[in-house]
Amino acid sequence: MRIPNPIEYLDSQSINYELIPHFTTFTAQETAQKTHIKGNSLSKVVVVGGANTIAMVVIPASCIILQKPLGRVLRANDLSILPEYQFKDRFPECEIGAMPPFGNLYGMDVFVAKELLDKGHITFNGGSHNLLIRMDTVDFKRITGAKKISKGYKVAGLAQPIISKRKDDWHWV
Repeated sequence: MRIPNPIEYLDSQSINYELIPHFTTFTAQETAQKTHIKGNSLSKVVVVGGANTIAMVVIPASCIILQKPLGRVLRANDLSILPEYQFKDRFPECEIGAMPPFGNLYGMDVFVAKELLDKGHITFNGGSHNLLIRMDTVDFKRITGAKKISKGYKVAGLAQPIISKRKDDWHWV
């Protein structure tokens, strides 16, 4: 069965959306910067898996996954972030690393950070490294069956100082 590209899928569901083209970027933080979207408002998709599960976790671009706590939330003790080569074939219509959070199309559950679902709209990669899609959060929840999570991720903090034995000899990493 052919999987539709993200735009075909949204059109088939009669969903209103906005396309946001941008210069090619490869990280969520870089995309946020180039598109002038705050990192806590832009979504990034992380594919996680364990022995019996594979799922999409959608968090703000400014956040990182906490594997152990997320594993407890998803009831998967062996949960890990999957490298792209392990799942790239599931997304034939998308560039690697730019898949939209439509896990329902790919046989995957979708778990979304509370902060993103509590907003009026959600913005995410549109299948390429130079296109974002923005749509109403209500429509997004309806078509994906997304489940809200509030644990298993955190805002990426500033680098921690490394302090040597000499109190005046330290640096940031």
